[in-house]
Amino acid sequence: MGLADRDYARDSSSRSAGASLISRVRRGRFRLSATMMVIIVCALVYVIDSALPKVPVQFGEWRPAPQKQQAFEDMRRSRVAMQEMFTPPDERGVGQVWLFPKSVAGGAAGGVFDPIASAEYINVSPIRGYLQFTTAQAVIDFDPAGNFKGGEFWRFVGYGFLHIDFMHLAMNMLGLWIFGPVVEQQFGKRRYFAIFLLSVVMGALVYLLLNALGIAWFKAMGTQFLVPGLLFNDPYTPLIGASAGVYGIILASAWLRPNDEVLVLFVLPVKLKYFALGLIAIAVVTLLRSGGNAGGEAAHLGGAISGWWVAQRPHLLDDFFSFFGPRVAGKRVTASKSALPPATSEVDRILDKVRAQGLGSLTERERDVLHRATDERRNSR
Repeated sequence: MGLADRDYARDSSSRSAGASLISRVRRGRFRLSATMMVIIVCALVYVIDSALPKVPVQFGEWRPAPQKQQAFEDMRRSRVAMQEMFTPPDERGVGQVWLFPKSVAGGAAGGVFDPIASAEYINVSPIRGYLQFTTAQAVIDFDPAGNFKGGEFWRFVGYGFLHIDFMHLAMNMLGLWIFGPVVEQQFGKRRYFAIFLLSVVMGALVYLLLNALGIAWFKAMGTQFLVPGLLFNDPYTPLIGASAGVYGIILASAWLRPNDEVLVLFVLPVKLKYFALGLIAIAVVTLLRSGGNAGGEAAHLGGAISGWWVAQRPHLLDDFFSFFGPRVAGKRVTASKSALPPATSEVDRILDKVRAQGLGSLTERERDVLHRATDERRNSR
């Protein structure tokens, strides 16, 4: 069902459009929607993630022990074999891993050793350790011996299917369930997947950019002046959750149906465009004030920007990802009468309606006519 057909949301446009939408959904009720596919995948990943045994995963940069900076650098240059020793996690679930040359392993086992460096770690499932996004793992990282470990680019997408706990999963999936059908009904399944995934990737890119700038600024300027909006957290701090993709879907639906009303907390009716602006405002304020979830809000902004921008230019999904659109080898596929170019008079009538009443006044059929007219004009060029 679409946003306008749920009991906690009301469409400010005509009732007949809503009734038509319900009838279309009923006719295809046995087909699995793209929204439900994403929800099912996220739920399955969460179940598997929760069931797998936990393993230690690095949670912070390697830091030389006091007065061991030179020894740490020498160890890296000489590529000495390393030995790690893990201490039990504290009440936060964070433990320490100590690093020392392998040649002193026997002394370490006896309780006498002098660690060269240490790093924090947390115990998580292998699937989370493999998919979570961190600046270090996704782009560039080196182990204590100086070997390159970064370049794990799958994390730009993989983190979007992980969740910290059930409430985190439930809130994100609720957002998809409410707003996803609006985008899917307008653009179709494949474009829906593209918008969601592009928003996830853009969320990681914005997080990465702000984190990289924050780290560079901190190393150059110290703590004398911290630029608001930059992320100064450790490059191993994980980014997890589908929120960036959900924000992309919400902003896309806000562009498609700005005057639809959604009941915030199931009580307060708010137009979708104002609801989306409120989410953006919260993300910006949290990021500028370096709030508790500043990194997550940076990803939210990236996903929101992507969803808003692509929703206004869905043809880019056809041009860049040929399998997302109705074009094959540069030719239009015309399989039915509905795929024929619309009449000029009909297009002019719809454009006049947009100028007079706004884009939100259009019916699904009128939106489809405009979309086909746009495709036809682009192909003719």
